Amino acid sequence: MQERTGGIIAATHPFLAKELASATRAIRLHCGWHIAGQETRRFQRVRPYHDAVWLPAMEIVSITSATVNGAAVDVDTIDFDPQTGWTSLTGRKFNVSFVAGFEEVPADLVTLTLELAAGALISPLGISREQAGGVSVTLNRTSNSLLVGPGGADAARLEPYRLGVLP
Repeated sequence: MQERTGGIIAATHPFLAKELASATRAIRLHCGWHIAGQETRRFQRVRPYHDAVWLPAMEIVSITSATVNGAAVDVDTIDFDPQTGWTSLTGRKFNVSFVAGFEEVPADLVTLTLELAAGALISPLGISREQAGGVSVTLNRTSNSLLVGPGGADAARLEPYRLGVLP
């Protein structure tokens, strides 16, 4: 952060870690999955009807174990799409462990995370406009909120990582 802001926000800023974590969480919540790094996740559901299993992730590396309706499934027989989370599993009750996520955080998400955290640190009260006499300063981001509403600038940046958005 210190390098990114030209020293305006020091690496030792007391709230830097908190704001980076908050920005990361906002991005993950919007996208619907953890994104990076590669992690083993467990996905369990019980549904009132027989349904296809879609894993809540992209960049799926492998499925490590699965049970459907209480019966173990040989993971070598499971087809899956690593980008959409689709699997060939179907059932009412399922428990699937899988590995997913980018090994490294994509560069564009690093930039967005730093922007969100910097916005929160530079304007901790969420002030977006300030004027003193004839001098006016307007910021386009307040706190670490994502700009994802209609026409929101961050929505397009996050679209490639958002679950349910097919390329």
